[in-house]
Order: sequence, then C-alpha cells, then structure tokens
Amino acid sequence: MARIAIVGPGAIGGTLAARLDHFSNHAVSLCARTPFRKLVVRSSERTFDCELPVATEPDHVTPVDWVILATKTYQVAEASKWFESLCDDKTVVAVTQNGVEHVSALAPFFDVDRVVPVVIDCPAEHRAAGQIVQHGDVLMAVPNNENGVRFRALFDDPSIEVTLTDDWTSAAWTKLCTNCAGAVSAITNRPVNVARDAQAAAAMIALIHECLAVGRAEGALIDDSIVEVVMASQRGAPDGAMNSIHADRVAGRPMEWAARNGVIVRLGEKHGIPTPCNRMIAELLSALEAGER
Repeated sequence: MARIAIVGPGAIGGTLAARLDHFSNHAVSLCARTPFRKLVVRSSERTFDCELPVATEPDHVTPVDWVILATKTYQVAEASKWFESLCDDKTVVAVTQNGVEHVSALAPFFDVDRVVPVVIDCPAEHRAAGQIVQHGDVLMAVPNNENGVRFRALFDDPSIEVTLTDDWTSAAWTKLCTNCAGAVSAITNRPVNVARDAQAAAAMIALIHECLAVGRAEGALIDDSIVEVVMASQRGAPDGAMNSIHADRVAGRPMEWAARNGVIVRLGEKHGIPTPCNRMIAELLSALEAGER
C-alpha cells in the first residue's frame, strides 16, 4: 500500500483520486484550496462517491510516498507550499500537467530523479469543488525507468492505461500538437469541432506546423502525419465538446496559454525558429484573459 497525496483535485486530480481509491488499497488524500466533504466522479460506467481526507493547509498533512501534482501549470509556485510537509527524502512527485516542461518546472524544488513527468489524456470536466464528470478512459505515458515502472504499478484500473516510453520528449510534443491547436477554440469561443470550419482549420494547422518544427529541434521524433491525426480528431469531436483551455475561458479562470502556445514561442526563439502564429495566439489569449478578469 502506498500513501498518495493529490495536489489539485480538479478534473485530472479528482479522476485519478477516485479511481485509485476504488480500485486499489492505497491511502489517498487530497490537497485543495477549497474544502469539500465528498469527491464525486461520474462516468458512463458508474458514479464514484469517495470520502477522502481533504486538507486545505500544509500543516494538516504528513509525508507520503507519492505526490501527484495535478494543478494547472501556472499554479506550481502556489502548490509548492505543500511540498515541505508532504515530502521526505523518499517521496516521488508525478507531474500530470499540460506542456513539455514538467521536469524543469519542478527543478527548483526536487532532484530530477525524484520527478516523474506524465503525459496525460484525461477527458473529464471539473464542475464544482469535488464534482467531476469523466467522459472516457485515462491514457498516460511516463519514462521507462524505475520510478516510471513504480508509478504504473499504482494503478489497477481497466480504464487507466499507463504506457512506459523510452522517448518521453516525443510523447510530450505529440500531445502539444493537439493542445496548441486547441487554443483556436478558446479564441473563437467555439467547441472543439470548430475545426470543421475551413478558416479555423487553417489556423490550427499553422499552429501545429510551428509546434512540429520546434519540437523536432528539441529532439522530438514526430511524423508529419500528426497534423491530419489531430485535425481528424478535432473535426470528429461531438457537438459541444470543450477542451480545457476553452473551458477555463468560459469559467473565467486563467488559461494555460503559456504552457500550450507560449512555450513554442520561447523554445522557438532558443532555436532561431519563427513561430508567428503561436506568438499571436499567445498574445491574444493573454490580452483576452486580462480583459475578462
């Protein structure tokens, strides 16, 4: 049995917590900003009602074996207040966030060998504190090393697949190809299948091509076919389906444009690769976010 603390029990963190609680004998606890009595995760198969310990202050927790960091990327500094209380010299931190900077974001707080970067696809919505709707299976990819193997062993759930990869960089940049294109939904305030619109599709394709160029400069091995794979997925999305950055805009929350599009701009500058489309999207989302606050 492992002691697992999930920092940020939103769509991803809450889904993982409920399934770990139901399908394993691990001791799962939650670290949240907003207190709630019960974690409820509804999926097509069943509803999980979980009465798990919920802490809102670091002095209410003790060291655990695993921390799963499931906050938004821009909340790492805020989440770090939990680390001293939750971690001892054996604690491993799994980072289930968007983007490609999982390890560097945690470098100020942990040795690299104690961080497990997780590429995650978790189709779920956070409706309110402790209230989540899960729409499909959870897919994760982690490095094929000792801690990656240990992380995979935490899950004994048929709806969660954890893949060990020898090329995490390629897996992360492949996911970023989808995430960077998803910004068009947030800009237009239209669902994922806005990709059926020719003009929106052209913008998405331009964003993906820039992502490909920068990702390859960073060492990712991604075939050009990823462009059509992403676009087919976006066009085929159900009516009303909303990605997380669009959902954040609708809910009036900060958006992860820096981790989805801004990172392509920043790393493009490092390699001397122009990224005008992602730059414009990042600047527009930043301005939109500021105006709507």
